[in-house]
Amino acid sequence: MPSERRRPPNEVNDIYIYILREQRTHQLKAERLSERSLYDERSISFLPVGPPVWARLPTDTAPTAKPLYANPGHLSIGTDARCRCGSPPDVSKPLRIIPCTIYSSLCAFQSTIEIRPCASCHPSSRQYAGPDLRHLGLFNFNNRRLFTHEVLDGFTNSMTATETPFNSYHTIMVRKYEGFSPAPFVSNRRLRTAWYSFSRIQDLSDSFMCEPEPLIVIFDGVTAGFDVKHVTESLRPPTMPVESSVKRVNV
Repeated sequence: MPSERRRPPNEVNDIYIYILREQRTHQLKAERLSERSLYDERSISFLPVGPPVWARLPTDTAPTAKPLYANPGHLSIGTDARCRCGSPPDVSKPLRIIPCTIYSSLCAFQSTIEIRPCASCHPSSRQYAGPDLRHLGLFNFNNRRLFTHEVLDGFTNSMTATETPFNSYHTIMVRKYEGFSPAPFVSNRRLRTAWYSFSRIQDLSDSFMCEPEPLIVIFDGVTAGFDVKHVTESLRPPTMPVESSVKRVNV
C-alpha cells in the first residue's frame, strides 16, 4: 500500500509562520482602525454641556445653551482653546484665521475661526487648537465643521420620542437644507461621528434615589433561551431554590 505523501517539514513551518504573520497583520490593522475611530470622535469642544431643556433635571449643573438661529460671525480663539488631543495651543506660534461651516437646524452658516498650532502634537500632523464655543451654543468638532447644540439635540429628541434612526434624521436634515442653505448638510457618517463626539461631553445625569427598604419594587427583565447543546441535567432556571437559598417567609 503506497504511503501517504506528506509535506516537507520546512514547507509546513513556512505555512505556519505565514498564518501567524497574517493573523498579526489583521490584528494590527484592527487596532489601528479602533484607535483611528476613537480619535475621529475627539472634538475641539471639551467643556461639559447640559441636556436639552426638555430633559433637564433640578440636579443638572452643566449649562444648556439657547438655540442659535443666526450666523454668529467671526469666532475668536478665546482663553479656553485646546486641540483634539487635549493640549493647549502653542502661544509662541502665530494665530491663523480659516473658513469654517456652522451647521444649524435651519441651514449652514459660512464663517471664520481663529486657530493656533497645538503645543503637543507634531508639526507634521497639522493639528490646531481652537475655541470651545459652548457659550454660543456651538459644538466645535474639528475647527472646520461646527454644529449647533440644537441640531445634535434634535436627533436625541427624535430618537427618544419616535425611535428615529440616524438615516431618517439625516434624510430630514438634507431635505431641510435643499434650496435654502448655502452649503449642503454633512454626510451620514459625519453626522454619526459628530453626535457620538458630542455625547462624550454632554452631561446626562439622573437624580433617582431609592430608599434602603422601599415598599414597592418593580423588576424588569428578559427571557433568555438556551441552545439544545447546553441543555444538560445540571441546567436549572435561576429562580429554582436550593438548600443554600435565602428563605423569605413574607414573599
